[in-house]
Amino acid sequence: MFFLREMKLLNNLCERYSQDFMTIVDFGRKFDSLTYLTSSKLEEPLDQKFRAFNFRVDLSKYQTYDVGEKVGEDVTVSPKRKTIKDFLDE
Repeated sequence: MFFLREMKLLNNLCERYSQDFMTIVDFGRKFDSLTYLTSSKLEEPLDQKFRAFNFRVDLSKYQTYDVGEKVGEDVTVSPKRKTIKDFLDE
């Protein structure tokens, strides 16, 4: 019975959101059941994550800038290893 209930909840969530979204959504911990995701407490965070998942930037609203060609040569800077003594002496 548990398996059937969980499949029903998963199908309801996939209808409301998308299956691609449901495979990548993460709350930082695992839940014992999908009923947590259908609860009213997690409804708003799940909606926010879904809107962020579907967000596309409208690039027509923004100007594009041409910075031109590169001038000069690249400089390679080798990072000096900083010891604790060097840090404390500053």
